[in-house]
Order: sequence, then C-alpha cells, then structure tokens
Amino acid sequence: MSLIWKAGWQLNSRRSQHASSPRTKSRSIGISTGIIFAATLISRVSGFFREVVMAAYFSTSALTDAWLMASVLPNLLFSTINGAISVTVIPLMTQADRELSKRSIQNFINELFTAIVLLSFVLITLGELFAPWLMHLIAPGFHDHKLALTISMTRIMIPTILFWGLSGLVVGILQEREEFLYPALSPVAINIVRIGSIIVLGHFFSIQGVAMGFLLSVLAQLFVTLPVLKRAGIHLHLRWHFTHPFLGKMIRMAGPFFLTTSVGTVGIIVDRILASSLATGSIAALNYSYVLVQIPVGLAISSLTTPIYTRLSQHQSRHDVATYKQLAMKGFRLVVLIIVPITLWFMILAIPIMRLIYQHGAFSNYSTHITASTLLFWSMGLPGFGLSFYLQKLFFATQDTKSPARFSIVTISVNIVADLILVRLLQADGLALATALAAWVNTTLLAIKALRPRHNRDLVLRPFAIKIIVTAGVTALVIYLLRQWFSLDSIHGLFPLAFALMITVILSGLVYAVLLTIFRFPEIGDLLRRLMKNRHTFQSSET
Repeated sequence: MSLIWKAGWQLNSRRSQHASSPRTKSRSIGISTGIIFAATLISRVSGFFREVVMAAYFSTSALTDAWLMASVLPNLLFSTINGAISVTVIPLMTQADRELSKRSIQNFINELFTAIVLLSFVLITLGELFAPWLMHLIAPGFHDHKLALTISMTRIMIPTILFWGLSGLVVGILQEREEFLYPALSPVAINIVRIGSIIVLGHFFSIQGVAMGFLLSVLAQLFVTLPVLKRAGIHLHLRWHFTHPFLGKMIRMAGPFFLTTSVGTVGIIVDRILASSLATGSIAALNYSYVLVQIPVGLAISSLTTPIYTRLSQHQSRHDVATYKQLAMKGFRLVVLIIVPITLWFMILAIPIMRLIYQHGAFSNYSTHITASTLLFWSMGLPGFGLSFYLQKLFFATQDTKSPARFSIVTISVNIVADLILVRLLQADGLALATALAAWVNTTLLAIKALRPRHNRDLVLRPFAIKIIVTAGVTALVIYLLRQWFSLDSIHGLFPLAFALMITVILSGLVYAVLLTIFRFPEIGDLLRRLMKNRHTFQSSET
C-alpha cells in the first residue's frame, strides 16, 4: 500500500478530528530549516576539523585502526540507539499532546527515562565483561598488542551508552517542541571536547587519550540540552511503575526503527571486520572518506528533513492528507536536487579534495590516494544515503517502523554478500562500493513502498528523472573540464589548491543552477518567489 495514500484511507476509515495542537506552532519550515542548517553547519565544521586533527596526529596508522575498531560498539551502535529513541519520541509526543494530559505526558517521559537508565546499566555491565570476546569476534585480523589496545579502549568508552540514550530522549522531546537550535548544537560540544582530547590527552596517553576524550565528549552534549528541557517545564525523574500505554508503544516502534537505522552501522561494522585483515591503514582510509561523504547527509539533508518530519507527523496526526502529500513530494524532490551536485564533486574531485583536507602532518601522499580511492566508491552511494534517510522519515511520520525494518534486513544481506565478493576484487574500495550498492537497494525498496508513483500523479517521476539526469551529465562534464583546466591533481600549495577548488565548485554550481532554471524545476520557482517576497518585505520596511 502506498504510504502517502495510507493517510487518505485512514481518513475515510476514521472520524475526522480537527482539534489543534495544545501549542501554537507558527514557525515556518524555512525558518526551522535555516536554524538547523546554521547550527548543524557549526557542528559539521567542528566535526570536520576534528577528523583533520585526528588525521594529522595519527594518520592511517595501526593506532588509528585500533581506535576505529574499539569505537564500533560505543560510537556506531550506541549512537544508533540514540537516534532510535529521538526519532520515535517525536510522533508519540505529538500524539500525546493531542490526547493526554500534561501529567500523563510527564509520567510517560519519566517511565521512558527510567527504562533507558536500567537498560543502559545492563548493557554496560555486559559490555565490560565480554569486551575481549567481542573484540576477538569483530577484529579477527588484530593480534597481540593491537588487540589488547583495542579491548582497553572499548572498555573505556562502553559507559557512553547511558549518555547516548539520555541524549536521544532529550533531543526527541525538544525537536517535537520545535526547539531545534540546541539539539543541533549539542554535537558541537562533542566535537570541541574530542578535538581537545586528541591534542591534549592524545599527547599524554597516545590513542587511549582519544578514547578517554570520547567518553567525556558524549557526556558534554547533555550539559547543552538538559537546561533547555528544564526551561520547557519537563523534569526527568525515576518512575518505577512502567504502566503507561505509550511506553509499550514506544518499545514496539523503537525496535524496528533501530533495525532500520542500523543498516549503515552494520555495513560499517562488517567493513571494519573484513578490513581488519587488509593492509594497515585500510580501516582509517574507509573512515576518513566515509565521514566526508556523510557531511552532506548530516548537514543539508538532515537540516531539510528534520522540520519536515516534525510537520509530517503533525499532518498525519490530524489526518491532513493533502498537505501531507504535498510536503512529502516536495521534500523528495529537494533531496534529489541537493545531493546530485555534491555527489559529482566528490566523485570527480576526490584526489584534490583529500589533498586539501587531510594531507597535513602525519598524513602522507600514500594516505591521500588510498583515502581518495575509497571516497570515489562511497560517493556512488551518496544519493542512496540521502534519499533513504529522507524516505525512512515518511514511514516514521505515520508510525510505520516495520516496513523500513523489513527493507533493512534485505539491505544488510545485500551489503554483506557484496562485501564478501568485492573485498576480494577491490580490497578496501570493494567494501565502500558494497555499502554504496546496498544504499541504492534500500532507497529503491523504500521509494516503491512509500511513493508508488503509478498511483500518484503529483510525483511525475519520469520527466523529473530525465531532467535531472541531463542536468547531472552536463554538470559532470563541466566539473571534469575545470579539473583538467586547473590541473587540480598536481597543483602545489594549500591556498592555490583551495582557491582553484572553490572556483571549480562555484562555476559548476552556477551551471547546475542555470540548468535547473532552464528545465523549470518547480523548486527553483519557489525559491525565487521566496527571495522576491523577502526583497519586497525588506524594501517596504526600509521605506
């Protein structure tokens, strides 16, 4: 059944309810997107600088490989739990605001808070006890000192599961209240602490200091968001009853969501397991390039979809089918238009980008080339990463977490099979390519289920696809010609390289924008009308 038509059929089967939300939500999606984008930009820039500092101090060394394997559980897996909690809280809190009293909502939050604390202590205990066995399992290529170092750092970081869980709860509540700024800024606290720990603790304790800093950094984000939660009138207390009906509903939703969002995490874990037996530096190369590929997803796509997701949840809760459909389609097209030029830049300019970003300090020319090679293959899946991130939100807005969970099982299976085949042919590059292909599989399954274009005349996918393919082809040619013209692969000097790359991106971006205008993409018209409206408003205020 088409997801966007599901709301319509629900409308016919249920009595329409027109009660408004207890809170007045007048902030536009554009303003919310701008707030999130600005805050996320700061976060991503600081995160980007964190990776640059890490590369400069530890490069693609055995120490970096050990750190990345140790961070599999506390960083990758536990942060996915954080996302599962925050995203599932949003539609439930929206429903609670419409149906429950303020006291009942507080009871639900307190029971959820207590459950997170209890579950975290159980997982922390098990993790500390079985860390050696887990590291033997996920790092079969590590031995002796390298393995012992990995186990030690894993034990240092495992307590972060408690902080990740609590942060997910707080962020979800704040986003549902349309408080987007501080949740978006909380990663900045993480990055600042981590950068300081790499420099200071890394100097005194080597790579183990990085692990200590990671523990402190995850705790730091709570100091950013908890005061905002208190100002909103919500206080977290232990409540041992566990009888609230929304708690069971939350658990039923969070499980499939965790499976859904763990697709990328499982792919990375499998990549690192297989890469542990490859040449030293392979895990680090995969990580540095993957971090770069995820920046546009975490910055542009997340900034766009977070307020859209909140509004979609509200429209679904009120059975506002027409607005839901219109907003869902608009978001889909915008994600495509944003992600296409970024994908082309990463694929065609991989080597100069890596030279500019990472080739400093201990990061050698060899490290640059192996990292740029993996970036090329990661980039092939960038549209898949971005679209699947957005399409999953359409399901979550209707509280359907089972469908994307089923697709996740298929995606994970494809990823593992492709990993086992391609790693033999392409080494680390094959692992990146396998995850990229799996992302496209996930996107295809999600789109077929969520959009069903043959039943939706508003989507008009075929002409949209033809126009975007032609636009992407011409833009790719322009990027390649500019790369050859500026000799970007061999240009010397940090500032000349940065200037040439900036000119290449700007010129090719202008070509892309002109082509979008020529093909009359409706999103461009909306943007121009918004700019003209703001211009007239500004002129009127000046008068």
